[in-house]
Amino acid sequence: MSGNKKLLLHTLIEKEGEIYSAICLELNVASQGRSIQEATANLREAVELYLEDVYEAGDEEKFIPRPAPMEEWLKYFQVEAKRLGSQIKGTSLADKIEFDEMVYA
Repeated sequence: MSGNKKLLLHTLIEKEGEIYSAICLELNVASQGRSIQEATANLREAVELYLEDVYEAGDEEKFIPRPAPMEEWLKYFQVEAKRLGSQIKGTSLADKIEFDEMVYA
């Protein structure tokens, strides 16, 4: 990673009873909290600790990435599709389309 560019990690947050569970999809690291904010803060700390441990052990190739199970990714993309659908409705898209390209070859 170069310069000031931040690492973008995808997070899925689900409410389970009175607790929110958060999972980092690229690293399969999870945490919980009593609110979305607390679950997110706890996940950030868990990811930072995970990455520190992996780097200290020299295990980057083995544990980065370490994707969450496919069903968690599918939940994330179902929610993302709904969000995008609501953004697109009634919007003039001519100047608002931007592609984040990922080449799979």
